[in-house]
Formats: sequence, C-alpha cells, structure tokens
Amino acid sequence: MHNFFFKSFILLKWTCLFLLFVLLIVYFILRASLPDLDGTKIITLLNQSVQIARDAQGIPTIRAKYRQDTAFALGYVHAQERYFQMDLLRRKAAGELAELLGDAALESDIKVKLHRFKQRAQQIIRKLPRAHYSLLMAYSHGVNAGIEALTNDPYQYLLLGQLPEQWEPEDSILCVYSMYFDLNDELGERKTSLAILKDKLPGQWFDFLTAKGGIWDAAMDGGQLADTRLTIPATKLPDSLLTMVQGHLMQDSLLQQNAADNDVSYQQKPNPDFLPGSNFLPGSNFLPGSNSWAIDASLTAYSSAMLANDMHLTLRVPNIWYRASWYLDDGRRVTGVTLPGVPVMVIGSNERIAWGLTNAYGDWGDIITLQTNKENTQYLSSEGWKDFSIYKHLIKSSSGRSKEHISIETDRGPVIGINHKGEYIAHQWLAYAPQAVNLNFLELEKSKSVSEALQIAPKIGLPPQSILIADKEGHIGWTIAGLIPERSSKEVSDNAERINKGWQGYQTAGDYPRFVDPENHRLWSANNRLVSGEKLSMIGFEGGDLGARAQQIRDALLANEHFKEADLLAIQLDVRSVFLQRWKQLLLDSLELENSLELKSSLEPGNSQTVAVNNPDSSNKADLLLMTEVLNKEENLSADPDSAAYGLVKSFRKNVVNHSIGWIYNALEKQYPRLFKRSSMDKLIEYPVWELVSQKPQHLIPAAYKNWHDFLIGSARKAYNEISKNGQADLARQSWGQLHKIKIHHPLSTAIPGLGLLLDMPDSPLSGDRNMPKVSAGKFGASVRMVVSPGQEKNGIMHMPAGQSSHPLSSYYSTGHQDWVEGKASAFLPGKTKWLLELKSVQ
Repeated sequence: MHNFFFKSFILLKWTCLFLLFVLLIVYFILRASLPDLDGTKIITLLNQSVQIARDAQGIPTIRAKYRQDTAFALGYVHAQERYFQMDLLRRKAAGELAELLGDAALESDIKVKLHRFKQRAQQIIRKLPRAHYSLLMAYSHGVNAGIEALTNDPYQYLLLGQLPEQWEPEDSILCVYSMYFDLNDELGERKTSLAILKDKLPGQWFDFLTAKGGIWDAAMDGGQLADTRLTIPATKLPDSLLTMVQGHLMQDSLLQQNAADNDVSYQQKPNPDFLPGSNFLPGSNFLPGSNSWAIDASLTAYSSAMLANDMHLTLRVPNIWYRASWYLDDGRRVTGVTLPGVPVMVIGSNERIAWGLTNAYGDWGDIITLQTNKENTQYLSSEGWKDFSIYKHLIKSSSGRSKEHISIETDRGPVIGINHKGEYIAHQWLAYAPQAVNLNFLELEKSKSVSEALQIAPKIGLPPQSILIADKEGHIGWTIAGLIPERSSKEVSDNAERINKGWQGYQTAGDYPRFVDPENHRLWSANNRLVSGEKLSMIGFEGGDLGARAQQIRDALLANEHFKEADLLAIQLDVRSVFLQRWKQLLLDSLELENSLELKSSLEPGNSQTVAVNNPDSSNKADLLLMTEVLNKEENLSADPDSAAYGLVKSFRKNVVNHSIGWIYNALEKQYPRLFKRSSMDKLIEYPVWELVSQKPQHLIPAAYKNWHDFLIGSARKAYNEISKNGQADLARQSWGQLHKIKIHHPLSTAIPGLGLLLDMPDSPLSGDRNMPKVSAGKFGASVRMVVSPGQEKNGIMHMPAGQSSHPLSSYYSTGHQDWVEGKASAFLPGKTKWLLELKSVQ
C-alpha cells in the first residue's frame, strides 16, 4: 500500500511538473507577441525618426515631423496592438472571413459579396488625391512593419493555425466600408417592411402604425411636424390577417412544444442561399446610435465652447476604438479615438476645434422595383432596356472548401431579391457611390474653426453622421458629414417604395443643412429627428430614435446656465427614466383599480372570500399588493442597479406593446422573414400603443380579454411572473442590476471554451437602458465617452470599455475599463510617459 501511494505521488508530481512546463511554454509563446514598448527600432521607410510615448494605459503619443511618418507610426502601433481586429474588419467588408475563420463564416461572406466592396475599394484607391494615397501607403507600411517586428504572430493566429496576411492600402478603405454595415440599413429593410405594411393593412391602419413624431420630438430647430395626431382605426384588422397571425402563432407554439417534448432547442431553419429567383438576402436587424451635444462659450468657464460625445455600439474585447494622440506640423496636438485599420482621428480635439459624431438616420437608400423582360435577363432603366451585370465570386474557406456565388447588378445597385409581389428589386445605397469613402478626415483634423470644419464635413467619405463641432473661439455648429442624395422627387409609390427613379446625384456642400451659434447657445443630437421643413425634406428620417433620449439631454442642457466638464459627464450618465414614468403611473393606476374592484367584490353580500376579476392570467391579491408596494417605494423611476421597480415597469410596457400592436409586426416578420423586420419599425411604436391604452377603444380590446383593464392587469401579471421567475424569487429583491448585466466578451471566447476567463471583461451589474442618456443593454452601450473644450484639453474627460491592448498578457489589457463601468472622470489627455519607443529612420 505504501508503495502504491508513493508511485501515485511521483506520478502526480511529474504530471504537475509537465503541466507547469506546458503552461510556461504557452506563456512565453504568448509573451513573444506582445508589442514593442521601449527601445529603438531601425526603420527604412520613414522620412525622419519618430517617437511613440505610451502612458500607463497604453495610450500612445506620436511625435513626428511629417504627417506621413505619424501615419506610419500609427499603423505600427495599430498592428501590434489590434491586428486581428483590423483583419476582421477588412475581411468582413471584403467577404473573406471564411479564409481565416473557416466554414462557419461562409454564409456571411456570401451575403457580403453582393456589395463588391473589395472591387470598389480598389477603384477608390486609384482615384485618391496624391497626398492621401501617400499617407495611406505610409500607414500600410507601418502596419506591416509592426507585424514583422513581433517575435511571434498575434496569438489569435496561433490559436487558429493561420498566418497574418500583408496589409494593403485598399484594406483601410474596406475598414470604413465595414462601418457602413454597422451604421446603415444595407438592404433597405425599413422600406421593404413599409411596403408590406402598406399593402397588407387597410389605409387607416397603415397611417396609425407609421407615426411620424409626437410629444417626444426634440428637434434642434424646435420645429414641430405639421400634424402628428393619430386617428385610431374605426375597424378591426381584416379576418385574413387575423387568420394568418393565428396560424403563425399556432405553428410557432407547436414547434416549440414539440421541441420541449423531445428535449431539443427550437430554432428557425437557416435562410437559403441567394440565387436569382430566391426571395431575399437577410441583413442586420439592429442599428446603433450615439449622443452628442455642444454648448457655446457663454455657458462655460472658458472663452471656448465645450463638446460631449458618447458613441453607442456593440461592446466587445478589444473595444472598437483605439485611443491615440499626435502632433500636427504647426505644433497642435490631436487627441481622441481612432479606428484600427484607418489612419485618421474619428472624434477628438486638435486644440482649436473638437468634434463628435452621432449616426444620422436619414434617407440613405432607395428600393428600386425592376421591370424585367420575360427571360429576366434585362431590366428597364431610364435609358431603356439594359442587360444585368453578372458577377461571379469564389468564396474560399480555411478548411479547403469553397463556394461559388453569383450576384446581379443594375445601374442603380445590386439586385437584392424579390419583393412580396414577386418583383425583382434593387437597392441604391450611398455606400456604392465613388465618394462614399475617402480620407478627408485628414483635413478636418487641421481645421481651426467651426466655419472651416463645416465646409469640410460634407466632403468626408463615411456613413452619414451628424457632426457637432465646438471651437476655441466659443462657437458651436452642426451639419451632416458624408453624402446626402439629391432627389428630383420625394413621392413614394402605392406600395411605399420610391418610384423607379432613385436619386440623380448628391447635394453640394453649400446646400447642406447646418446650425451655427443658435440663440439658446446649445446643440444636441441623439439619433432623433433633428430638423424640420426643407432641411428635413433634404435629409429624410428613416428608422431613427423616438426622441425621448434627445429630449432628456435637451432639457438637462436647458436647466442650467453654466457647465463644467463634470456636469456634461453627469448628463451622459443620467439614468432617470423620464420615458417610462407615465408607464409606471399607468401600472399603478391599473393595480389600484384592480385592488378596489377586488375589495368591492369581497364586500358584496354572500361573498365571504376575495374573488379575482375574471381574466386569463390568474394570480393572487398578494402579487398585486407587492407590485404596488415596490412601485410606490420609488417616486422617480431610474434604471439604477438597485431599483426593483424599473425592471417591472419595463416588462409591463413590453407585454402591453407586444400584445396590442407588436403581434402585427411579429406576424408579418414570420410570413416575410427576409423582407419585413420588426426592428426597423419599432422605434416609434410608442405613439400608437400609447394612443390605444389612453383611449381604450372597445373594438380593439386585445384578444382573450373582456376589457382594457383586464388586459393591463394581465400584462402586469406577466411582468410579475417574468421578474419574479413565476414567484420563485422575491420581487422586491429582483433589482435592475440583477436583470441587467454588462457582457463584454472577446469574439474567440465563445468559440474556444475556457478562453473567456482569460479574455473577457467581468460581467457586472450596470445602470442605464434605452430611451435615456446612459444607453446600455448587455453587449451594447457607450463605446467611448468624451467631454472636451478646445484649448482646455487638460481638463477634458475620456474613458472607454475594455482597454487599449487586445493581448491578455498586456499590463494595460483592461486598464481604464473600471473607470468606464463606474463613470469616473478619467483624463482626456494621455498621462505621464511610462514607455518610450523610437522608430529610427535609416535612409
């Protein structure tokens, strides 16, 4: 026995030593792919030597005599810190992810090939101004030099068994194209959804469901739409639609029940490949947003204006942005965030101006219904019959498998499928314009005033953005950065698609809408409708935000006459739920009425016990009283982690929306899964839903309820069951923080088990939600927060989730993340130099 234990001990000892040896090997292999931080590197492609100073957070400050050398150095640090991220961006736009990630990305690549962005990027490169092309070449050389200088390839490639490929100038253009996917409706889903809604619903219902605005509007010009009053339809929906809805809901219910009976997960069948004659290509179903505002010098402690910006995007590790700082030829310092893969400052300050961006929800694409010949080989254009352009694509996978794919184009854009009437449709999208991507951000970073920046902004090639600018002289301004289509007509056809014309060209910079130094000294933008009248006719408003968030920002700005940087950060972190306050009151009123009805019923002669009002959602009186108690404890509703009332009210509203109007959208999405997207229609659903619960029309009482009160109580009980887990959890202790946690993960952590412990940021309770300034929703939220006054950068604020580096062994891998979680006022400028790297030029 003694001998047995001795041998076991020896075996365990050697096993542990072996595992330790393996871990040490892995550790040193990983360390070999860490970036260069100190020392000197000999570089042959520089004009003059460059210094890269990093602070404790890893934020680089680049000192170079020439802007090309700055671009080289930025490419060098981008590559060493974020090359895998850059590679994913360029491959996403080119439709080449499968070559790196394998068969799982083949379907994604097929969908993207439709846009031919790689060929478009190559065409753009050939037409760039000489100075911009030279700078892009310098950046590409810097990227490749940075990768070559690493002892080992970035660890992600070691895990995938791949080698990083050379960076080309066109790849930077592809990175910008990748942002078009994130920020635009690339398949015109809102317009195809509107077309179906208009064709399938009576006119009264279409008008009712497509509200243009209302009490939540917060346009910067103060303009109101002509008539936002809604008229409740006088009739129910047609039986044909109701039958279709019931059929889809029944089918879905049976499928899920069957899956549960067989202990399998239920999910819809994957969409088939796109080929001529198929129905449609699915696109993304979520479009992001941001907040930005500016105040002029009369409201600051300086002679300069002040700007705040927080851009809302999907959160991941590493963060989409990379913080950086560099010096211009005239000595000014440019500081802000960059997009790895592109050699420009996206938002920031140059000591004379500061600029911020929010996604502009204008009319950036048209659906063109095509008239084709009998053989479907030609289409009727404005110039007569034309042949379709046919493009063949070979999509390769790292597995060795490949797929052939064919896309078809018209002179207006690619054929994206067949509409609900069986007609071929094409999409004319801004992203296809030759001017859609350029490097004119380079001109913006040199601007010295609001007026100068407003002249440059319309010429910047990027997904259209609302750009706010503040300058050192105290001025503020707003306009659209990016292209705006010039249309000959704003008419739409009977099926809510634009008549077969599309647009003819693009607005000139002098005609762009703009605001400069308004009388109220404030400008704001939060993806809402910003303008009215002729300005609105030029831009359009497609799928933008309700406006509650913008209104709360506007009101906070108007509530004070003096602001410091910390005051603007406080607005960014505002979690008061002004939007849901009336829903809280509706829930309270419904509960109080129900309690009074139950009391009245219990006091009736011959009724010795409490009798619940008859409705399909049975519960006991204690649940109602507990909900009332939880709601009354919080006079002003806020999305605080400790709030028990917030999640309850949010769930109540969700149930009311889904069962009063949302079911219509759900049914149409099930019938036309590739054409109708509820997410494109939901932003303004608040208006018709609130009209129904306010007016309570008898002929539109939701199915299975005898009156509107029963429906509201049923929705309250559903909310109670959701939040309390069917009574298993104490409602009073089910706080918003327990229901709403931040989840910022690395893309590889979901693919390779166990990596999450090393790569992901900690999941933690998080305040905020939608329809308030502090936007957060699990994997979505503020990708950066910035507050800065030009010339006063030393007092500015900036923080972002995750950290600068994508390498988990980096000493600053997550540095700064907790400041973002807690909303601390971190410094805008990089801190004291901790590491200094010199790129030494050798001619």
